[in-house]
Amino acid sequence: MIRARLENRYPSHQNAIELFEDRWLTRIEEVHPGLRSGPGRYLRYDRRPVRAANQLGFVAGSLHGMSVLELGPMEGAHTYQLAKLGAGSVLAIEANTDAYLRCLVLKEILEIPNSRFLLGDFVSFLKQNETRFDLIFCSGVLYHMEDPFDLIQAMSRRTDRVFLWTHFFDPTDPKGPACQPEAVRRESLDLTYYRHTYADDVETGPFWGGIAPSPSWLWRDDIRRIFEHFGFTFELLEENRNLDVGHHFTAVAIRGAEFNRSFS
Repeated sequence: MIRARLENRYPSHQNAIELFEDRWLTRIEEVHPGLRSGPGRYLRYDRRPVRAANQLGFVAGSLHGMSVLELGPMEGAHTYQLAKLGAGSVLAIEANTDAYLRCLVLKEILEIPNSRFLLGDFVSFLKQNETRFDLIFCSGVLYHMEDPFDLIQAMSRRTDRVFLWTHFFDPTDPKGPACQPEAVRRESLDLTYYRHTYADDVETGPFWGGIAPSPSWLWRDDIRRIFEHFGFTFELLEENRNLDVGHHFTAVAIRGAEFNRSFS
């Protein structure tokens, strides 16, 4: 007989948080005092959703009425912010089963409006579902793709606005993975993919990688070239050569319209 896991404490959000023990990254206490979860200050102090609204909102500083597709929400902290910024709808797609369940817990605790979470591969969704979105929020996922050109191409078919935060290949990056360069040609572009395997990385906590075992990193300028290949104007907002988390940048891409000019 299989014994179910039962909870005999008084019902609480903390009980749900503790289903995942020490696997949380998000510090839920930022917006819901008294709860204990993870250390990451993503709900209030992470500026990425605000920057997306400032640059790509129909009205600068707001996502009012916009349909947003979020790729890889992790635990739903950015989803919460996107909804707070006025998004008419947020569809967040997560492939990591544990992370997906934490998204559902966070949505329940914070009562995130106008949002849905789906479990699965967002590249398959972009290729097969014909829905168009006002904005795709692509944070922390491009460098987990086996074929990053494939993802950018798929996004280009579903939106004219992309917010991008990503690591990029730089041989001077002390936190970058050990990569093997591979010359690839995608349509008219000659690119270099810097491949590595997750098996070579040292895991110190929950796995936050992608669904392919061998992701490919790109030079920053190659990422720009791919977006421009699909008709986007690409604007780099910030490049950070951070010694703790590795080199990364924030950028926006838009097609057929002008950027807003608020860089906060």
